[in-house]
Amino acid sequence: MASTSQSSLATSRTVFLSFRGEDTHKTLGDHLYAALQQQKIIPMNEAHPLIRGIGIDQSLYRAVQEAEVAVVVINKNYANTSWSLNELAAIMQCRYERGLLVIPIFDHVDPSELRRQNGMYGAALSGHELENAEQVESWRKAMVDLANIPGYVVTGDDDEEDAERIAYSITHRYLNMLSRKEATAGTSGCTNLIGMETRMQDLRSLLDIGSGGVRMVGVSGIWGSGKSTLASSVYDELKHEFEGCCFVKNVRAESRKHGLKTLQEKILSDVFKSKVRLKSIEQGISMMRRRLCQKKVLIVLDDVDHVDHLQMLVGSFDWFGEGSRIIFTTRNQDLVKAHNCVTHNVRMLDDEEAIELFSWSAFGASRPEEGYEKLSQSMVSKLGGHPVTLKNLGSFLHGKDKLEWTSALAKLEGVPVDEILEKGNPGDDGLSRNTFIWFAT
Repeated sequence: MASTSQSSLATSRTVFLSFRGEDTHKTLGDHLYAALQQQKIIPMNEAHPLIRGIGIDQSLYRAVQEAEVAVVVINKNYANTSWSLNELAAIMQCRYERGLLVIPIFDHVDPSELRRQNGMYGAALSGHELENAEQVESWRKAMVDLANIPGYVVTGDDDEEDAERIAYSITHRYLNMLSRKEATAGTSGCTNLIGMETRMQDLRSLLDIGSGGVRMVGVSGIWGSGKSTLASSVYDELKHEFEGCCFVKNVRAESRKHGLKTLQEKILSDVFKSKVRLKSIEQGISMMRRRLCQKKVLIVLDDVDHVDHLQMLVGSFDWFGEGSRIIFTTRNQDLVKAHNCVTHNVRMLDDEEAIELFSWSAFGASRPEEGYEKLSQSMVSKLGGHPVTLKNLGSFLHGKDKLEWTSALAKLEGVPVDEILEKGNPGDDGLSRNTFIWFAT
């Protein structure tokens, strides 16, 4: 899969690389361009023949519109030219209009300097303001928005080494993004990913990968809100940056079926890539505490519902090596607070995301079919942006005529959202149910 995706990257040139450099020596941006090429990615930038000689505005916007990922290298000179700032404004506009993945790299620049816009950035923007005050306002906003996106901060002296490290990380993030798209292209399965990139950015920010230390994030939300999909997507994207990793699915169900000792064995076996057998939970705790502290690890526990799951499987921060990150998903927000973790509450889908997800299930397309727009909006408005329930309702209505749609809508009228969701709640047995099977009774 990786080799196919890498070949696709090399021919499609869908990574836009924005940076400013000096003519006299190679900058971090130059090294990053070369390092991405070594990873089988041919990035676009302002010097690329694809966009040279067809007019600055037309060239720039065509390139950014064609990109799936934009990598912006911010150094002390980035704001000196209007070209750079127009480039950034175009990138950020595409981020909001079509979900372009934007990855900032701060090259010996503190992101807070972009937010405050003082010092060298303040002086550069003030200089531009004399010529075009209205445009400078959009540039200022773009810089603040970029500074609020989790990215990479470079503080070392070896640009080439930093570029290779970052290029490797970006490549795997991008390949995982493409893999998710390819795996679901043209199928209703892509509904799992609606709105996922923005939620992944929220979780990446809380994980703060480059900050060192050990961090534990509890992802909470009601059933079907996308916790597991979110945790799995971030795990797939970031696991290459750790010395050891493990994703434990369905902790609640698996611990009841096989016991916590079996889950301890899985974590140790996956992290150290060698089969581990334990005699007892106590031995597991001792071994995990003694061995995991030697590695930078990424561990995800999916569907935790009891404090014992955390105490026996991820214990305390001193179990893990420098830079380790732990994620667990749970329906119980109190559990997150009790374990002294960073809390991330999964957001429900907004109106646009909800109608897109519903439409994929109901029509096999991103928008409702002609004549079904108002009915679709009315259906979606009843469900509070809950992903699984939207999918179930769309699947239930797929292929049905307008009379059946109207009848279903009438059954939803007056039923509180909480009651609708409760009808589809998998409950303690973990078995999924079609939320709308009750329409047939």
